[in-house]
Amino acid sequence: MALHSSPIKSNDVRLPEPQPGEALVVERYSAKHVKAVILHPDDFAELQGDSELLDDLGAASELSDLEVRARQIAESPEGELVDDEASVRRLLGL
Repeated sequence: MALHSSPIKSNDVRLPEPQPGEALVVERYSAKHVKAVILHPDDFAELQGDSELLDDLGAASELSDLEVRARQIAESPEGELVDDEASVRRLLGL
């Protein structure tokens, strides 16, 4: 599902300023009823990018051997944090 945004002018609402990496959860009545979530703009941009990537991956009809291997690594419970190109290439055997 694509992530859509609906702009609201800041003069129309009062919101606390979230820090990067923080999600402010607006509850209605109790924690079981979440009304909204407020994100830092950088986190929201990352979330939008991830959403677009997932949509693109979901649209692909067949996965290549490399894509299958990447998915297996990503879904592995003993997976390691990979945040650099060299590690990605090593894990995928490139």
